[in-house]
Amino acid sequence: MNAAAGACSGCLRRSLLIGRLAPRIAGLLGKPPEKRKGGLLGLGCEELVEALVVPAERHDVRRWLEELDLDAVSAELDEAGIEAVCRHCQPYPTALAFAADPPPVLWLLGGRQRLADALSAPVVTVVGTRKPSPYGREIAYALGRDLAAAGVTVVSGLALGIDAAAHRGALDGRRASSIAVMANGPDVPYPRTNTLLWRRLVDDSVVMSELPPGLRPYRWSFPARNRIMAATAELTVVVEAAEPSGSLITARFAGQLGRGVAAVPGRVTSWSAAGANGLLRDGAAVVRGAQDVLAELAPDSRAMLRGPRDLPEPANEVSALDPAARRVLEAVESEEGLEAIGRRARLAASDVRSALARLEGAGLVLRDPLGRYLRRAGG
Repeated sequence: MNAAAGACSGCLRRSLLIGRLAPRIAGLLGKPPEKRKGGLLGLGCEELVEALVVPAERHDVRRWLEELDLDAVSAELDEAGIEAVCRHCQPYPTALAFAADPPPVLWLLGGRQRLADALSAPVVTVVGTRKPSPYGREIAYALGRDLAAAGVTVVSGLALGIDAAAHRGALDGRRASSIAVMANGPDVPYPRTNTLLWRRLVDDSVVMSELPPGLRPYRWSFPARNRIMAATAELTVVVEAAEPSGSLITARFAGQLGRGVAAVPGRVTSWSAAGANGLLRDGAAVVRGAQDVLAELAPDSRAMLRGPRDLPEPANEVSALDPAARRVLEAVESEEGLEAIGRRARLAASDVRSALARLEGAGLVLRDPLGRYLRRAGG
């Protein structure tokens, strides 16, 4: 395997230069973060040197760039199992190539062929807050699972919370890949608490980044990463997001690129849903489940779906419940304790516990870390 075969020498040099100068970039970025000063990430090598390097150091940087041994770089990539693809080669995402400041190179774990397979299916980005409610986490997982089961490639950022839940759901959906877009080198699991999830993605899907291997994330690289997620997908779905947030930056990028934007409704009193509810106010499509997402895809994309067109209707499971269990399921929506659920369902405590056990076994309810029972997405 020639790990760098999917990238031309000019793009490789520019990407490696961006990596070398990454610590200097933050100071030149405008605010808000998506307004990168002068299209910084789209500059050529000499322009990057002029913009980021003080005159006294420019000679050394130019010499480093001139003497860069791309054969040695390729050998190191082979050793690490990392591949590269530039915007002049396949399977670089076509939509991303026409976005503002497209990354010169995407560095991949999982390989070019796996990326090509993932991009051959409809692609949807799912993003949200790092501190979701149990409801938001469950919705994100269900969306990832059901979209993957229908043959949709799910893109997210491997962040804590909604991103991680969407990736886990997609991996469990089995029929399609998940693409994790990192704000650091693809070989650097971040955050570290998601290391096991990162390994699952490396083994079964694709991890990619515009930053070369070995680099840690920078403040500027998170919004930069968001533009890749927005451009790669046909539709961006926000599950829960505060105002302001990185998820809203992703949605804004998607809108600017002419991509679809959708959101999951949240409680109007919840700070973690304020951003998603604001998108809905401004015209984003409403998402209540995977079926709504599939309906927002272009006809050509829907025709490509490899999985079942009609996802199972959870109402079938609910209709099979006995009357007591159905009343308990409705009472669970209060998110209160057993005593309150019993009052609402008009059942004794022992009958409530029995019904909850049946509902939990059927996958219709779950318990959050505080021991409260919650209705699952689709339940």
